[in-house]
Amino acid sequence: MRVRRTKQGFTVQAIAGSHVVLLAMNMPKADCDGHMGFAIHRTDHTENEAYWLDGMKSFAETDPGLASAKYPTNKHPIQGFTWSDFSAKPGHHYTYRVQALKGTPARCRNSGRWRWR
Repeated sequence: MRVRRTKQGFTVQAIAGSHVVLLAMNMPKADCDGHMGFAIHRTDHTENEAYWLDGMKSFAETDPGLASAKYPTNKHPIQGFTWSDFSAKPGHHYTYRVQALKGTPARCRNSGRWRWR
């Protein structure tokens, strides 16, 4: 399945396979000033769960220093324009909410311009 949504120039495309969902984000270059990364929230409608997805990268300034740690993307945003959700399960129905975050590593905030579902 493929889904593409655009809001105010911010585009998210989801490509779902049996065990992985790939999310690709694109935004206008003019809006990249201060961009820190993306926060991704997932709702699993099959299991009635909703939470921020975890990543494995953090900024040096805010790294808690835990080996093999995972960090919620709303606190340690994804620092790229693609993301693969390898925790997706076959036959489940998901909604993803992607937020562009700005600010500093210690004070990331929703850019306020985009909030995509």
